[in-house]
Amino acid sequence: MKYSLKTHQGKRKDNQDYAGVFFNQSGLLLAVLCDGLGGHQAGDIASEMAVSQIGNGWEGTDFSSQDTYLVQNWLKEKINKENARIYEAASTYSDLEGMGTTLVASVILKENVLFSNIGDSRAYTYFNNQIELVTEDHSFVSELQRKGALTDLEALTHYNRNALTRSLGVEGQVDVDFFKRLINKVDVIMLNSDGLSNAVSETEMLEILKQTDLSLDQKSEMLVNKAIENEGSDNITVSLIDVNMTPDHKVGEDK
Repeated sequence: MKYSLKTHQGKRKDNQDYAGVFFNQSGLLLAVLCDGLGGHQAGDIASEMAVSQIGNGWEGTDFSSQDTYLVQNWLKEKINKENARIYEAASTYSDLEGMGTTLVASVILKENVLFSNIGDSRAYTYFNNQIELVTEDHSFVSELQRKGALTDLEALTHYNRNALTRSLGVEGQVDVDFFKRLINKVDVIMLNSDGLSNAVSETEMLEILKQTDLSLDQKSEMLVNKAIENEGSDNITVSLIDVNMTPDHKVGEDK
C-alpha cells in the first residue's frame, strides 16, 4: 500500500515529532508516530527512540496477516519495553530528565486494521467520504469531556488543556489502548500529532481527504499547510496510508 509522511516544526524552534513506516518479514505494514515531550533535545530523543526501536523490532518479526492477537500482544510488550528504556535514560542523564513521548500506531492485517495509542497523538480513518476519530486522547481535558464535566468549548481554553494523563517514559507499566476497524471499512488511515488536530478541524481534514485528484503526498502536504495557515503553534506531523493501493514494500522514515 502507498503511504506518505510529512512533518513541520510549526512555530517551534525544533521538531520533537518522529514518524516511520516499517514492514515485517511477511510484508505487514506498521506505522508509528510519536510526539516527544520534554525540554531542549529530550523530546526529540524520546520520540525517535520509540519509533526506531519499535520499527526495527517489527522488521524482524514474521507475523502473518491473520495474527491479530499475537500482533497486539507484541505491540503491548514492545511499547512497554520502550517505556522502560525511555524512563531509564531520563533517570540516568540529567539533560534528558523528564523526557517522554506520546505514541500512535497502526498495523494493517487481513480483516482488520489494529490501532494502538498512548497520549494525544491520534488515529483517524477515512471511508466513503467520511472521517472517523478512532483513538481516545489520554489528556486531562479529554477525560473530563468524556465524563461530561467539560464542554468542547471549555476544553479549548482550559488552563490544563495540554496536560497528559498517559505517556511513554514513566515508571512501571503503561496502559496501551487498542482499537480495531474492519479493513473493508477503511480507505485511508491517518495518524497525526496534536499539532495537526489542534489546528485543523475534522471538516477541514475531510475536505482535503475527499479530493480524488490529489496524490497521497499532496494531501499530507495540504494537511500540514492547513495547520500552519490556521496559526498552529506546535510541531505538525501526519502519516497517511492508502490501504487499497498496490503494496510498496519499503521502509520509510521522516524526521
